[in-house]
Amino acid sequence: MISKKDLSFYKSNGYLLVKNVLKKEDFEQIDKTLKKLEKLQSPGRGLSEPGIKKSLIHSLHKNQNLIKTIEKKIWFQSISKILLKTDQIKVWNAKSNLKKRWAGSVEYFHQDYIYWRELGFNSSDMINCMIFVDDHTHTNGGLWVFQGSHKKMFKHSPFLNINSLQKYFIHPSLLDKISKKMKPISISGKKGSCLFFHSKLIHGSAHNISPNDRRILLYDISTKKHFENANKNKINSFNRDFRKKFEKKILLQRIKALK
Repeated sequence: MISKKDLSFYKSNGYLLVKNVLKKEDFEQIDKTLKKLEKLQSPGRGLSEPGIKKSLIHSLHKNQNLIKTIEKKIWFQSISKILLKTDQIKVWNAKSNLKKRWAGSVEYFHQDYIYWRELGFNSSDMINCMIFVDDHTHTNGGLWVFQGSHKKMFKHSPFLNINSLQKYFIHPSLLDKISKKMKPISISGKKGSCLFFHSKLIHGSAHNISPNDRRILLYDISTKKHFENANKNKINSFNRDFRKKFEKKILLQRIKALK
């Protein structure tokens, strides 16, 4: 499914854009599934935004319709195995970010492995597969990446996002230095395309202030070997206890400031 030139590009830059992986019937199944889950999945912390009842749909790797439509397809299996240099992969998590028109919120620049290592993984040899359910552009909050940044782990700082969840970002002063050596670029693609990228690739996206939705499916993929060697208790439960101490500290500071 990919050429030697594609593989060389991925090794150098940390990402690979693949066009037209979805067919008309795939779109119909995905759209139907997302609309159903958007209504059925219970509200929860981190799943909504101002003006948006549901901004994220989780646990898609357990959905049989999407397993058949995405994970079992030859293109998904083949490209993942080539990029990870393995004959067995493990999709251990999948979700849909519904960055809706006019209000979908920002995702600060970060490397995903900062989270994954706290979820029990001891290797960064992992990838994401981001599938564009809508046309993906800078104007509707599309992804930006720092080319070649996957070759090093950078320092991250904790912060509370709009849902008071502790997340990580790379400080602007550090991004200033990184951008002098690694060019940040905007990723654009028609719906039905997908972006494979390394777990250490620096990426982020702006608010969606356009009239167009920017829905994506995001699959987290590991080699079977690395998954088996990881801490399953942390992965399976998505234990966020390691973040709660920071969240409580910042929230208490804010409450104190209101007195």
